[in-house]
Amino acid sequence: MNLDKLQIRATLRSGWQALDLGYLMASRWWLPLMLSAALPGLLLFIPLLVVFFTQPLWAVFIVWWLKPLWERLPLYFASRKIFAEPISLRQVFAEAPALYLRQLLPWLLWRRLSVYRAFDMPVTILEGLSGQQRRQRLQSLHGKYVDTAVSNQLIGFLFEIILCSGLFMVLLFFLPEPLESALYNSAGELALTGQWLYSLCAFIAIFALLPFHAMAGFALYLNRRIELEAWDIEITFRNLARRKQKLASNTTSLLLPLLALSLMVTSSFIPSPAYAVVEHDQASAQQLIEQVLDGEDFGREKTLSKWRFKNPVEEENDKIPQWLIDFIEWLESHFDFFGESTDTSDTPINLADWIKILLIVAFIALLGYLLYRYRVPLTRAAADKTDADLPQVMFGLDVTPESIPRDVPAAVMRLWQNQQPREALGLLYRAALSRLLERHKLAFRASHTEAECATLVKAHGNLGLSDFFNGLTDTWQRLAYGHEVPEADVVDDLCRRWRREMDDAEV
Repeated sequence: MNLDKLQIRATLRSGWQALDLGYLMASRWWLPLMLSAALPGLLLFIPLLVVFFTQPLWAVFIVWWLKPLWERLPLYFASRKIFAEPISLRQVFAEAPALYLRQLLPWLLWRRLSVYRAFDMPVTILEGLSGQQRRQRLQSLHGKYVDTAVSNQLIGFLFEIILCSGLFMVLLFFLPEPLESALYNSAGELALTGQWLYSLCAFIAIFALLPFHAMAGFALYLNRRIELEAWDIEITFRNLARRKQKLASNTTSLLLPLLALSLMVTSSFIPSPAYAVVEHDQASAQQLIEQVLDGEDFGREKTLSKWRFKNPVEEENDKIPQWLIDFIEWLESHFDFFGESTDTSDTPINLADWIKILLIVAFIALLGYLLYRYRVPLTRAAADKTDADLPQVMFGLDVTPESIPRDVPAAVMRLWQNQQPREALGLLYRAALSRLLERHKLAFRASHTEAECATLVKAHGNLGLSDFFNGLTDTWQRLAYGHEVPEADVVDDLCRRWRREMDDAEV
């Protein structure tokens, strides 16, 4: 692998950018890539059509299942072209037996439906890894690109279906009507002629799109290797080294005379040995060091300012909190952890006591978890219980406690006897809503429907109350929306149940 001949820019790309690069590679080399896959596939497809003459769809299914084989030669071709190596279809087909037999059974059995097939295939074909080495290599390669690899598989599969169906519909459009009718039988299913035509369209779709799918996975593989092995940095250093070497070769002839001349000139300014061996004491040496450090060669000073608390209390990080020390001392004074009591008058704690302690701790932990887990509903329920959040009007009915008479059933029967059924049931229904809001603290909202209110009453857990409210809601809806006036017995029964469920119900 010669990175100097890499035909793509070695730069970090996202997963989707890598797929775009693969599609560009497939567009540029589409014909040799397609032929390297389609010619071996055609050599198998023709005999399969003869064997499955009456069921040609089986032939195309077998060819489709063998796609991991057909993707190997295009991958081998692209791996040579990407590094500008001379390669021809004759050379590719010469390597076909070795490439086809490389881990053949795994790729046709349990790896056939792998969602990372195009991404993982270069590890098998180009790197030749298997077993534990292959698993470790794939684990390092997958990383953050597994979602993109899955998307590549799905996109390739969907486009095969679209292209196959599109080709079939286009052929139907141009076929004469008598021949078009021969493609289907009386039940509307594909006849033998139609199956043959669909099989040919499927074969064309598979091998027309195979280069794009395979090259997208190969580009994703290359992008991951560029990221892991820093190809971009290595290529940059190589280019710098070549430029430096070229510059050095061009200036060598000029530097040698200049170097000799500079040595001759500077030799007269070399200090004498007596000056070189000047001794310094500690004070003068420190002064000389400070002068050197104050020079521009060691950079410049920069002042930074930031906010901080006034008079912060500094504490040691390894200091044990006092409450923890007190708790441990309390445990030691009350429990015998090692079978020896500190007080001969006390009995050491036994196994049953330990189990009791563990159960208490587990209960406290469970209670804390439940409170944390359902903190939002509990907070909402607490908020719903406040009087400020209680609705004042529901369904156009006033549900405030001040608007409800003290004896609701008596007021309802008076309205009913005065030939006012809507007002009577309306009073009974809004009184029920008001009592449920006031006494049972149900979280009714002004936006709730009658059915939602009935659901909340059922969730409250009082079966008798829920049954009464469901009957009242159904009777009220029939009267309010269907103008069905209930019988007097129904209203009388609702009033009796009101006294039992509403007046005597405990909160």
